[in-house]
Amino acid sequence: MLAVGGDREVKPWRDRHTRVVDLRGAFVIPGLVDAHAHMDREGLKYLLPSLARCRSIADVQALIRARAAKRAPGEWIVTMPVGAPPFYLDPPGSLTDKRWPTRADLDAAAPRHPVYVRGIWGYWNRPPVYSVANSAALALAGVDRHTVPPSGVEILEDASGEPTGVFVEHNLIQVVESTLMRAVPRFTFEHRLRALRDSQRRYAALGITATYEGHGIAPELLRVYRESHARGELALRCTLALSPTWRAEDAARALPEVAAWAGGRGLGDDRLRVAGVCLAYGGDAEVARILHESQPYTGWAGFVESANTPEQYAAQAAEAARLGLRVNTLVTRCLPEVLEVWEAIAAKIPIRHLRWTLVHLHVATPAQVARIKRLGAVATTNPISYLWRSGAMEAAKVGADADHMIPHASLARHRIPFGLATDNKPANPWLAFAAAVERRDMASGSVLGPRERLTRLAALRALTVGGAWLTCAEADRGTLAPGMAADLAVLDRDPLGAPIEDVAELTSQLTMVGGVIVHEA
Repeated sequence: MLAVGGDREVKPWRDRHTRVVDLRGAFVIPGLVDAHAHMDREGLKYLLPSLARCRSIADVQALIRARAAKRAPGEWIVTMPVGAPPFYLDPPGSLTDKRWPTRADLDAAAPRHPVYVRGIWGYWNRPPVYSVANSAALALAGVDRHTVPPSGVEILEDASGEPTGVFVEHNLIQVVESTLMRAVPRFTFEHRLRALRDSQRRYAALGITATYEGHGIAPELLRVYRESHARGELALRCTLALSPTWRAEDAARALPEVAAWAGGRGLGDDRLRVAGVCLAYGGDAEVARILHESQPYTGWAGFVESANTPEQYAAQAAEAARLGLRVNTLVTRCLPEVLEVWEAIAAKIPIRHLRWTLVHLHVATPAQVARIKRLGAVATTNPISYLWRSGAMEAAKVGADADHMIPHASLARHRIPFGLATDNKPANPWLAFAAAVERRDMASGSVLGPRERLTRLAALRALTVGGAWLTCAEADRGTLAPGMAADLAVLDRDPLGAPIEDVAELTSQLTMVGGVIVHEA
């Protein structure tokens, strides 16, 4: 960025080759950083036919019947889940039939095709998760009345004991397609490449210029990012942590190998950088075992699910510190335990410079916020899910003072760097902005912890300056000033002054990354 200001500051840099865009008084901001994006997932949703407009099983059948008419017999038909995105709050209540489709319903629509209605990604709402297969799909998968489901999965049966085609999964991370329904067509490398292109387009249209993936990415997804970058198709700036592909007992061998290239600031450039790891505290060991054995495929996740005992986590985190690896850990339900481990490590090995990151910071008391400050840790928060979508339910579930739930104002007051995240549910940073400003529960309308509300300017700062710090780019990005990268967005309305109910609908009219236009309305 060469100059910022009015005509006097800008005109000296203009010549006859310069493209001039009259913004007509529009609001210009630094590019936004989605601090926990799962950006690749957005485009995947549009690869499959949506059932969002289906209001009955007959509607579902009509959609599938239309697909079958255009496909050769035996060719798979796979759809998105029943219900309406982004949260799929009321299936099958959203259908007039008030029940899930069964194999018989799907057979009637496409008797000569295997059909599978995917379940939601569990974090879009919460378990149980339902998916449905027709008779041809069950036959190809080898599922019958004698099939024993994996832990956490039910195969619903009719009165005669035959599968109805409906699977019910109680695991937070789904395993049906890695076990019983492995026969279902999977997202391919080309699918993921196409989805990443589409995802970037959609994110840029909201003013996002950079993302951080602290939840980690799997090798199959890293390959997609690298190929996209090599083709010149990576329009946004992406900073990626790695998913452990190893078991805890293999960490002593694996971590030094990873640290050789992902340690410190990692490897890459200002468009694609890979640095650090995501280490899980706790988790479901059986689910992790199943999904580790399913590698390299990761389905919706894009990361490899792991599970560690407290001792395994502490040992891996200590080794990561010794090797100079940045650690990211999801602390939705385990902040006290993780802080204790990090403090024990920091007493022996400096970690402040590594910017260890508390992902999904959810509940933190004033004392815990002070401990985070002393550690020099960084945080990412998900106000859409844990304040707006289900804040009142979360407060009751964890028995927390609402002022301790995602304490944004306390983080800002302690000058703890933090970024706001969408977690791709949905991929709308302005909804995250509004949730952090209002702290209003979507269902009840109640305000949760009003003292922890962010001002609009502070929320915008979290999406820009906070995101730049998170991605170790604060020297180059996050503000509009001469010498900084020309990452910016021209908005269709003023987020600091528009009615808050309108802010979630905000879009970018023009988005630039490094001075290159990546979106123009």
